[in-house]
Amino acid sequence: MKKLLSVFVLALILVACQKHQPKQVVIDRSNYPNVLNLAGSIKLPQEDNVASFSDKGTWHSFSLIEDDNLEKVGSFVGPYLMRQQRSFWLSPSLIGLQIKDVQADKFIDLSASKKVQNTFYPGILQQSFSIGELEISLSLLNTNERTTIVTADIINNGETKELQFGWKGEVFAVMNNGMSQHDNRVLINIQDEENAQLIFKDSNITLTDSCYSYLEAAVSMKPKQKATVTTAFTYTFNQEELDQYAAEALKTIDNVNPAIEQNEQRWNAYLKTLLKGSDKALLDVNKYDKLAVKSLLTLMHNWRSAAGDIYHQGIVPSYAASYFQGLWAWDSWKHAVAIAPFEGELAKDQIRAMYDYQNEEGMIADCFFRDLDIEGVNWRNTKAPLSAWCIYEVYEQTQDLEFLKELYPKLLKYHEWWYINRDHDQNGLCEYGSTDGTRIAAAWESGMDNAVRFDDAIIMENKPGAFSLNQESVDLNAYLAQEKRYIQQIAGILKDDETAEKYAREAEQLNNQIQEVMYCSEDGFYYDVEMKSQEKIRIQGPEGWAPLYNKVATSEQAQQIKEVIMDKERFNTPMPFPTLSAAHEKFNPEKGYWRGPVWLDQAYFAIVGLNNYGFEAEARQMAQKMVESAKGLAFTQEPIRENYHPITKEGLNAEHFSWSAAHILMLF
Repeated sequence: MKKLLSVFVLALILVACQKHQPKQVVIDRSNYPNVLNLAGSIKLPQEDNVASFSDKGTWHSFSLIEDDNLEKVGSFVGPYLMRQQRSFWLSPSLIGLQIKDVQADKFIDLSASKKVQNTFYPGILQQSFSIGELEISLSLLNTNERTTIVTADIINNGETKELQFGWKGEVFAVMNNGMSQHDNRVLINIQDEENAQLIFKDSNITLTDSCYSYLEAAVSMKPKQKATVTTAFTYTFNQEELDQYAAEALKTIDNVNPAIEQNEQRWNAYLKTLLKGSDKALLDVNKYDKLAVKSLLTLMHNWRSAAGDIYHQGIVPSYAASYFQGLWAWDSWKHAVAIAPFEGELAKDQIRAMYDYQNEEGMIADCFFRDLDIEGVNWRNTKAPLSAWCIYEVYEQTQDLEFLKELYPKLLKYHEWWYINRDHDQNGLCEYGSTDGTRIAAAWESGMDNAVRFDDAIIMENKPGAFSLNQESVDLNAYLAQEKRYIQQIAGILKDDETAEKYAREAEQLNNQIQEVMYCSEDGFYYDVEMKSQEKIRIQGPEGWAPLYNKVATSEQAQQIKEVIMDKERFNTPMPFPTLSAAHEKFNPEKGYWRGPVWLDQAYFAIVGLNNYGFEAEARQMAQKMVESAKGLAFTQEPIRENYHPITKEGLNAEHFSWSAAHILMLF
């Protein structure tokens, strides 16, 4: 009896424990609808006020219609073609469902639809509605770097009906360089071999001016029966691609379910990686989960595949600005680190893309574009040296030793390039500079284009094609010190002990130089120095906390820098981390670009820098203040911006900005 009683009590305890166990949270993209507002309407090709969706590196995107836009029910907005300096909407609605009632010999008017709902989930656009006894759901997703699939499921909730399903749409007349039918395809020529095309199951297509109509064979739908109709859109850049992706799309049209399943699995895997959380994270992923998802989506919507003169895939700064349809060095290093946990191959290719434009001397170009005939390559300057950090961090995520071996000699060459071309007096402290002898390109090289610290700088020639500013910059040399330590680690992994020892010695020596020459004990901050006099250029900006991020400062110096950062009169503004002390007379966030606005990369460097020196509470406090104060950032559908006003906290400049999103992701 005692034994039976014990078993009974144990069973009660187990039941009670099960009742009080927290429910297992299932991570699914359906929990994150409309994190960004991707709905709108387009009336002109050049409209730029509608956000859009892309995936897998396509150079085109689509948007949702607005729920009350009944004229466009059954369709999506777009596509938007991303063309350097000339991006445009090809159509207000290129792919629209049409349904013909065969018995009545007329098309069903979808504008009479009920319960219209348009939803953006990570990786897919969806629309659902009902019309009469038909229940309809559409999905739009990308299956590869050139192809978008649109599919519609139709369920008959009434009596048996004979129906025809198909698609219709139009292009803006001014965009129509020639619409033509090729068997089961509609070809829309954009320019030369650049083409958009629609692929259907068969060739029952009608073309009229800038419009097309397509219908499949009639089907008899019994009660509760489901029918599916699917089409594909591709945007390609040569004849080989045109035919290749059409053939692949036709296979997907014949059986679309595997593509939808793969899309869902891939995106749920991204979310699982993103939301797993970490005790070391400086932002709480549970509190800011939608911001984390928004940040990931921003990067993925800016993912572009190899095309034209871009030889490896990468992430552009912002699809929303035509002038940002290329790859920049400084941006790319940051993007690669942020995306590596989710898409390792994309991260590696982002780095390879930049090293594709490394010249014989070792310099990496500032930026380049898909069509060099239009924009060319900017060889006037490079950008601050963050590639060793980037290469090492991507290796840590992917554990691809061959990738490390591939990039190692290129990295060494780039690092040494700085000392050959940007150390005017050969004292071991480098300067920003240019190849064309212009001061503006030298300032661009810092990434802080019009920073106040460069206002009085003078350009000097080092040798033909190599010029320096007459000031040694603290952030540049702090990055170089960090780069030496990363090279030391990479050399160690590759068993290159001699190089590892060399760079360890150089890192220590450079650390000491920066501490001795660039730190000002009077006001507890680091500064650039004028080369000849070694006088400090006492303008307080984010370069002054670079030694915290790069672990160059002493602990005593870090304590003083922390006090400067936390000062509400200088950097602890309503939205913290302006790019110029708020106490400076030239502080101008509204139109200043790098003379006051908050850039999230520099904010990240400050936050991580504080954390590096044990100021964990301050780091977390400032990270939370930054994301909660920025208007539209944390708890709305608004896009992530290029920079923010530190006083009003308003978003400034480009929307959907990648490196802002990248640094938010890193804080998670």
